[in-house]
Amino acid sequence: MGIGGWILFVLVVVVASAVIQIALTSNKRKKMESNLNSITDFSPSEKIIGCDGNTGLAIDEQQKKICLIMCNGPSATNKIIPYKEILSVEILEDGTTVTKTSRSSQIGSAAIGGLLFGGAGAVIGGLTGKTETIGKIGNVTLHIVINDIASPTHDVCFMNVEGKRTGIIYKQAIQNARYWKGIIEVLIKQADSEERIKNETNQVTDYNGSTADEIRKLSELCDSGIISKEEFQNQKAKLLGLNK
Repeated sequence: MGIGGWILFVLVVVVASAVIQIALTSNKRKKMESNLNSITDFSPSEKIIGCDGNTGLAIDEQQKKICLIMCNGPSATNKIIPYKEILSVEILEDGTTVTKTSRSSQIGSAAIGGLLFGGAGAVIGGLTGKTETIGKIGNVTLHIVINDIASPTHDVCFMNVEGKRTGIIYKQAIQNARYWKGIIEVLIKQADSEERIKNETNQVTDYNGSTADEIRKLSELCDSGIISKEEFQNQKAKLLGLNK
């Protein structure tokens, strides 16, 4: 076989491998879509399946839940968790962090303004990741850490072929990754807000409870004659903040 024949053979092998890979990825996507559709009591308002077909995400905005989808071998599996179980989210380029946000600390991006869980055209404010404008990138991944010791991370791949930073493949991949990081940031922000309100409510409840206990003790002292009614009223007013 001549050089031309070998070149043709290599091209055929490469094309055949690419076709097989595309078919496998498409099959994985179908399995994950089917798995997601089979979940009861979960209505996705947003969903994404990674470019490699191995993992995906879905958001149920109404129930404040997130579904982590995985395609392992012949079947797809999922894990549904509440927003509050998300600890952090970051964008990785070839394994290096570009931007990151964690619970109770909005790291990397500014405040998210007016995000609507709509289509891919939704506008997300403040998403800024400092990146180089030259060179090549082989992988863009969304990396999520959740509160689960057995399986603490979930990655969704947005690009797994080498391309220039100025190329359309990279630009589309980083745009999609930033969009989904923005969504997870909103979920983290909501979880932080709910946790803060809960803590403040508990503090008020504890304060009111301790105040009631103190008044009850003063009442018992008054009833037993240890303190006068006037002293009781004065101390009660102090506890209730009526003496200014």
